[in-house]
Amino acid sequence: SLDDKRVPTIKPDFNANNIVGIDVGLIDFYVASDNTRIESPKHLRKAERKLKSAQRRVSRRKKGSNRRKKAIKKLGIQHKKVADTRKDFHFKTSKKLLNKYDVIAVEKLNIKGLARTRLAKSIYDAGWSQFINILSNKAENAGLKVIAVNPNGTSQECSSCGHKVKKLLSQRMHNCPVCHTSLCRDLNAAINIKNRGAHGLKAQIMSSMKSL
Repeated sequence: SLDDKRVPTIKPDFNANNIVGIDVGLIDFYVASDNTRIESPKHLRKAERKLKSAQRRVSRRKKGSNRRKKAIKKLGIQHKKVADTRKDFHFKTSKKLLNKYDVIAVEKLNIKGLARTRLAKSIYDAGWSQFINILSNKAENAGLKVIAVNPNGTSQECSSCGHKVKKLLSQRMHNCPVCHTSLCRDLNAAINIKNRGAHGLKAQIMSSMKSL
């Protein structure tokens, strides 16, 4: 079932310190600050052969014919299967995160801007925007929190000392020349996202207390 009834248990004892940061990506769907990794399922890529075959059947049919209408319908069914499988994965992944943590920190990504890059197809396949929307809705329903942080420099900044370590996208390790921290760049980013989320949440709590 793809309905949104799989809500995590509501926690009356919300703990702002029970926080995790997640860095979404294309190799791993996300890497968390606790070093949990969820492999990218690549739903569209896996279904490409069937989709191309269905698309060729449409192209071979005469426009306006019943056979073309049937072929178009079958193509639509194949696309819906991919979308449904992706959505189901997002629901299940969100539920697992929210059953473990009270606060999830994510990057405030410019999905539309990223969709104009050469990675557009892979980004569409990952469905980050849909995932974050599902995660946020589930968190709200369960009395939990998703907090979006500034994404600038999360991969470049050392999560241990704050030193900026410039690196190309192809460089998968973070090696700080100042404090000698060495770890996967995605894990480094996830820890920075967690730290920014904790700072942002603290500011929100302080602000709400002042308004009382």
